[in-house]
This record gives sequence, C-alpha cells and structure tokens, in this order.
Amino acid sequence: MVLQNYRLLDTTLYVTLEPCVMCSGAMIHSRIGTVVYGASDEKTGAAGSLLDVLRHPGMNHQVNVMGGVLAPACSEMLSEFFRMRRQQKKRQKAESKLSGE
Repeated sequence: MVLQNYRLLDTTLYVTLEPCVMCSGAMIHSRIGTVVYGASDEKTGAAGSLLDVLRHPGMNHQVNVMGGVLAPACSEMLSEFFRMRRQQKKRQKAESKLSGE
C-alpha cells in the first residue's frame, strides 16, 4: 500500500500503553481511525484515563478507542522494560566509577 499523504484514514494503531496528549494530537492530525491499547496510563493517558482527547467533541476528528486489550501482559511488558533500563543505568554508572571517568 502506498500512501499519497500524511492521512492514515481507516487505519488501526495498536500500542501497549494508552497514548499521551501529544501522541493523541498526532493521531487526530493524521486521521487514524482506531487506536487499540493495552495498559491504561492514569498519570498522562489521553484516551480516557486522565483526559479523553481522542473522542473530544471539539476536535475536528474523533478516533475510535479500544482500551484494556491484554492489559496485564502489556503492563508487565512495560514494567520489565523499565526495570531492565534502570539496571542497565546502574551498571553503567558503576562501570564508569571503576574506570575513573
């Protein structure tokens, strides 16, 4: 499929975490049809948890939202990813102390 412009009409976007306000704005601008997400984001979620930007009647386009799909698995995947990132940073910090940097 070749896209002729930036509009992604009738597309479905699948993500592990509920989109934030900035990502939601990009989805509205590109006319995404549907977003399917797993884990809710109570702090910055803009698809219904904190705000509902994607379905706001004042927007020039509304996106269909399906949330909570495989939520426990998505939440665990995200937790594990950030756990690994923190461990990696700790190792790098310890290695740089040992090498005298």
